[in-house]
Amino acid sequence: MNAALQQPRDIASNRKAYAFERSLGIPEREACRRAGANPENGIATKWERNRQVQAWIAYYRSLGQTEEMLAAKRARIDERLSVAAFGNIFDFAEMVERVVTVVRKDGSHEEVRAKAPLIDWDAVKSSPLAPIISAFKFDKDTGELIHFERDDALQALNQLRDMHGLKAASKSELSGPNGGPIEVNEITDVDRARALMEVMNAAKDSGARKTGGR
Repeated sequence: MNAALQQPRDIASNRKAYAFERSLGIPEREACRRAGANPENGIATKWERNRQVQAWIAYYRSLGQTEEMLAAKRARIDERLSVAAFGNIFDFAEMVERVVTVVRKDGSHEEVRAKAPLIDWDAVKSSPLAPIISAFKFDKDTGELIHFERDDALQALNQLRDMHGLKAASKSELSGPNGGPIEVNEITDVDRARALMEVMNAAKDSGARKTGGR
């Protein structure tokens, strides 16, 4: 295990915050936001090229897997999963009436009015929900956004559940051949079936011994 580097000369608190976020693996622009600065004006690139900032990034990384660093990493993972699990893209949408062209089976066209969500993508971009939008599809002729995908909310919930130890195995008691309880952790249906087969086989063997194998 490598020893921690000597702490560099002190720098401005926002640049130090940026260095800490970068040491945890946070991308430049997001680290800039977390440090309270606007990445749109090029400050992230400026900080990333600064030798003093790089020295602090190296210093934080040299601390290794301390409790403080691990806690910080867990917090970032928890935050990211929470946004994916609970973020609602429709917070930035309004239902508007549009004219939609419907193609009939006979090839004819008909224009009908229908309501559809109109999403304020500028608001999404500047919100914490921006990272969970994982894919876009645009119309090749008009350039209009026709489809987007977001991170799987249920998968994120499952990961949060596991991180916080909320997935407790249920238990049941089965009676053994001598009437004593046999405790089984019900992890999967296969495990449950295997346990039942073991009990049945044990009962069968016990019965065979009592009857002399008949």
